[in-house]
Amino acid sequence: MGQLFNNSGRYASVHASPKGPGDARPTAFQILIDNDMVGNLQDKVILITGGSNGLGVDEVKNLARTGARIFFTARDMAKGEKVKAEILEDLERDGTVNDSRIEVLKRDLRSFKSVREAAEKFMSKSDQLNILVNNAGIAMTPHVVTEDGFEQQFQVNHLAHFYLFQLLKPMLLRSSTPEFNSRVIAVASSAHVLSPPLLGDYNLEKREGGYDPVVAYGQAKSANVWFANELERRYGSQGLHAISAHPGGIETGLQYSHDEASARMVEQMLQVPHIKAAMKSVEQGAAPIVNAAIGKEYEGQGGFYMEDCAVAQPLPDDAPMMAPGYKSWACNPEDEKRLWLDSLESVGLQDD
Repeated sequence: MGQLFNNSGRYASVHASPKGPGDARPTAFQILIDNDMVGNLQDKVILITGGSNGLGVDEVKNLARTGARIFFTARDMAKGEKVKAEILEDLERDGTVNDSRIEVLKRDLRSFKSVREAAEKFMSKSDQLNILVNNAGIAMTPHVVTEDGFEQQFQVNHLAHFYLFQLLKPMLLRSSTPEFNSRVIAVASSAHVLSPPLLGDYNLEKREGGYDPVVAYGQAKSANVWFANELERRYGSQGLHAISAHPGGIETGLQYSHDEASARMVEQMLQVPHIKAAMKSVEQGAAPIVNAAIGKEYEGQGGFYMEDCAVAQPLPDDAPMMAPGYKSWACNPEDEKRLWLDSLESVGLQDD
């Protein structure tokens, strides 16, 4: 992983001394304004997974403000339609969004069959895809093996999104233009510091101590980073780019998936002063994702890890929890290729 260009540093000063949710750090809507993207992507199509909860709702709302045709996925269609109605109500004053520009697709990332059906439904409705945001996720959950035979955090956070990308890859490549390259955004996390992907033991069956929800979450989030890096390596020259992006610490519905011990640990962490100050509102947490998706500064670029609305820098080994930066293992071309090939086998596909 390397910084391919110099960041503008536009948001560096407001991230230097965070003061908690609602401080001076930008919201997703501010990112749109700063990039002159309100109403200016009316010929584009964006797909966001997990658009009916937490960060996903704000991502859908603000990416809809670009005028693009928006699809978002939800496990519960009734909830998805309710969220869609609420978003449209919020955006009514903008005058750039109508019902036909936002659609909900049913999918359950715990099932490859459901992912495939969602992809087929999307392709029946659109022949174009410019931006794919792999947003949905779960964290530090009790040990569950899916119907497809994988530990659920690894499947939901990585494998299912990997499969969705593979199914939609031809459309992403076809939709890319010299003026507007296609983008895939992998919503990662600072929790990648908890563990690299455990190559050959993704279900945590061989490691000493067996399943650990924290390690499982860490490897899944590291897998998101590796996925974006390898995607860029394979398809960047064809106008298809990938960025992994950490939204920051936000209290969303994600916390409800924790097992009891992890929930207690997280609650204690949130009382630490520097962590408490680093927490963001949902609107601020969506900003790095929206910035990665539509930021003009990143046109034609990819293969890096972002946070605080900028390309991140290496993380010192002695850095405190939630310090900005990426762990040394966040870039490992040989192992990234191995994860990619293993993931293809896991979802029943072959390499190009």
